[in-house]
Amino acid sequence: MKKLLLILLLLLILGGGGAYYYFFMLAPQDESAEPPPPPPPDNRFVEMKSLRIPVMRGGVVVNYVVLHLTLETVGPDNEELTQSLLPRLRNAFLTDLHGYFATVSVEDRLMVKALKRRLQIISNRVLGPGTVNEVLIQKAFKQKG
Repeated sequence: MKKLLLILLLLLILGGGGAYYYFFMLAPQDESAEPPPPPPPDNRFVEMKSLRIPVMRGGVVVNYVVLHLTLETVGPDNEELTQSLLPRLRNAFLTDLHGYFATVSVEDRLMVKALKRRLQIISNRVLGPGTVNEVLIQKAFKQKG
Protein backbone atom coordinates (compact mmCIF):
# COMPACT_ATOMS: atom_id res chain seq x y z
CA MET A 1 0.00 0.00 0.00
CA LYS A 2 2.86 2.38 0.87
CA LYS A 3 4.62 1.58 -2.41
CA LEU A 4 1.48 2.36 -4.39
CA LEU A 5 1.01 5.66 -2.57
CA LEU A 6 4.68 6.56 -3.14
CA ILE A 7 4.44 5.76 -6.87
CA LEU A 8 1.22 7.78 -7.19
CA LEU A 9 2.81 10.78 -5.44
CA LEU A 10 5.90 10.53 -7.68
CA LEU A 11 3.72 10.44 -10.84
CA LEU A 12 1.71 13.43 -9.62
CA ILE A 13 4.85 15.52 -9.04
CA LEU A 14 6.42 14.53 -12.36
CA GLY A 15 3.14 15.11 -14.21
CA GLY A 16 2.73 18.59 -12.71
CA GLY A 17 6.31 19.53 -13.52
CA GLY A 18 5.97 18.20 -17.07
CA ALA A 19 2.72 20.11 -17.60
CA TYR A 20 4.33 23.31 -16.30
CA TYR A 21 7.29 22.85 -18.63
CA TYR A 22 5.05 22.11 -21.64
CA PHE A 23 2.58 24.98 -21.19
CA PHE A 24 4.86 27.72 -19.90
CA MET A 25 8.36 26.96 -21.19
CA LEU A 26 7.65 25.39 -24.59
CA ALA A 27 4.59 27.47 -25.43
CA PRO A 28 5.16 29.61 -28.52
CA GLN A 29 5.89 33.22 -27.62
CA ASP A 30 3.38 35.62 -29.14
CA GLU A 31 5.47 38.10 -31.13
CA SER A 32 2.52 40.38 -31.81
CA ALA A 33 2.12 41.70 -28.29
CA GLU A 34 -0.42 44.44 -27.68
CA PRO A 35 0.80 47.88 -28.64
CA PRO A 36 1.43 50.22 -25.74
CA PRO A 37 -1.55 52.35 -24.77
CA PRO A 38 -1.70 55.81 -26.30
CA PRO A 39 -0.37 58.63 -24.17
CA PRO A 40 -2.98 60.45 -22.09
CA PRO A 41 -4.45 63.55 -23.71
CA ASP A 42 -2.79 66.87 -22.98
CA ASN A 43 -5.72 68.57 -21.22
CA ARG A 44 -5.42 72.32 -20.88
CA PHE A 45 -7.79 74.62 -19.02
CA VAL A 46 -8.69 78.17 -20.02
CA GLU A 47 -10.40 80.22 -17.32
CA MET A 48 -12.86 82.91 -18.29
CA LYS A 49 -13.83 86.02 -16.39
CA SER A 50 -17.12 85.50 -14.62
CA LEU A 51 -20.24 86.13 -16.67
CA ARG A 52 -22.91 88.31 -15.06
CA ILE A 53 -26.16 87.99 -16.99
CA PRO A 54 -29.10 90.27 -16.12
CA VAL A 55 -32.51 88.58 -15.87
CA MET A 56 -35.14 90.97 -17.19
CA ARG A 57 -38.85 90.84 -16.34
CA GLY A 58 -41.09 93.62 -17.61
CA GLY A 59 -38.16 95.83 -18.59
CA VAL A 60 -36.66 95.67 -15.09
CA VAL A 61 -33.66 93.69 -13.90
CA VAL A 62 -34.94 91.33 -11.19
CA ASN A 63 -31.90 89.07 -10.80
CA TYR A 64 -28.40 88.50 -12.05
CA VAL A 65 -27.07 85.05 -12.87
CA VAL A 66 -23.34 84.79 -12.23
CA LEU A 67 -21.35 82.00 -13.89
CA HIS A 68 -17.67 81.18 -13.35
CA LEU A 69 -16.53 79.11 -16.35
CA THR A 70 -13.45 77.13 -17.30
CA LEU A 71 -12.97 75.68 -20.79
CA GLU A 72 -11.24 72.32 -21.19
CA THR A 73 -9.18 71.94 -24.36
CA VAL A 74 -6.68 69.35 -25.59
CA GLY A 75 -3.25 70.45 -26.72
CA PRO A 76 -1.47 73.77 -27.01
CA ASP A 77 -2.97 74.60 -30.41
CA ASN A 78 -6.56 74.43 -29.16
CA GLU A 79 -5.59 76.34 -26.02
CA GLU A 80 -4.01 79.12 -28.10
CA LEU A 81 -7.03 79.32 -30.42
CA THR A 82 -9.39 79.49 -27.44
CA GLN A 83 -7.32 82.22 -25.78
CA SER A 84 -7.21 84.28 -28.96
CA LEU A 85 -10.97 84.06 -29.58
CA LEU A 86 -12.02 84.41 -25.93
CA PRO A 87 -13.61 87.88 -26.36
CA ARG A 88 -15.73 86.61 -29.25
CA LEU A 89 -16.74 83.53 -27.26
CA ARG A 90 -17.59 85.62 -24.19
CA ASN A 91 -19.79 87.88 -26.33
CA ALA A 92 -21.58 84.86 -27.84
CA PHE A 93 -22.17 83.40 -24.35
CA LEU A 94 -23.57 86.68 -23.01
CA THR A 95 -25.80 87.25 -26.03
CA ASP A 96 -27.28 83.77 -25.97
CA LEU A 97 -27.71 83.54 -22.19
CA HIS A 98 -29.37 86.97 -22.02
CA GLY A 99 -32.07 85.69 -24.39
CA TYR A 100 -32.22 82.32 -22.63
CA PHE A 101 -32.79 83.77 -19.15
CA ALA A 102 -35.43 86.16 -20.52
CA THR A 103 -37.63 83.12 -21.29
CA VAL A 104 -36.72 80.69 -18.50
CA SER A 105 -37.78 80.93 -14.87
CA VAL A 106 -34.80 81.32 -12.55
CA GLU A 107 -36.78 81.76 -9.35
CA ASP A 108 -36.35 78.11 -8.31
CA ARG A 109 -32.90 76.93 -9.35
CA LEU A 110 -30.48 77.02 -12.23
CA MET A 111 -30.47 74.09 -14.63
CA VAL A 112 -26.72 73.49 -14.78
CA LYS A 113 -26.83 70.55 -17.23
CA ALA A 114 -28.91 72.55 -19.69
CA LEU A 115 -26.53 75.50 -19.34
CA LYS A 116 -23.46 73.30 -19.95
CA ARG A 117 -25.02 71.76 -23.04
CA ARG A 118 -26.01 75.20 -24.35
CA LEU A 119 -22.55 76.68 -23.72
CA GLN A 120 -20.87 73.68 -25.39
CA ILE A 121 -22.98 74.19 -28.52
CA ILE A 122 -22.08 77.89 -28.61
CA SER A 123 -18.36 77.18 -28.16
CA ASN A 124 -18.47 74.63 -30.99
CA ARG A 125 -20.16 77.21 -33.19
CA VAL A 126 -17.66 79.99 -32.41
CA LEU A 127 -14.39 78.03 -32.14
CA GLY A 128 -15.16 75.01 -34.28
CA PRO A 129 -16.08 71.48 -33.21
CA GLY A 130 -13.51 69.67 -31.10
CA THR A 131 -11.68 72.78 -29.92
CA VAL A 132 -13.35 72.82 -26.50
CA ASN A 133 -13.92 69.37 -25.02
CA GLU A 134 -16.06 70.52 -22.15
CA VAL A 135 -17.38 73.70 -20.60
CA LEU A 136 -16.91 73.44 -16.85
CA ILE A 137 -19.19 75.53 -14.66
CA GLN A 138 -17.19 76.20 -11.52
CA LYS A 139 -19.83 78.33 -9.77
CA ALA A 140 -23.37 79.29 -10.69
CA PHE A 141 -25.54 81.46 -8.50
CA LYS A 142 -28.17 84.19 -8.53
CA GLN A 143 -27.87 87.72 -7.18
CA LYS A 144 -30.74 89.99 -6.41
CA GLY A 145 -30.93 92.92 -8.76
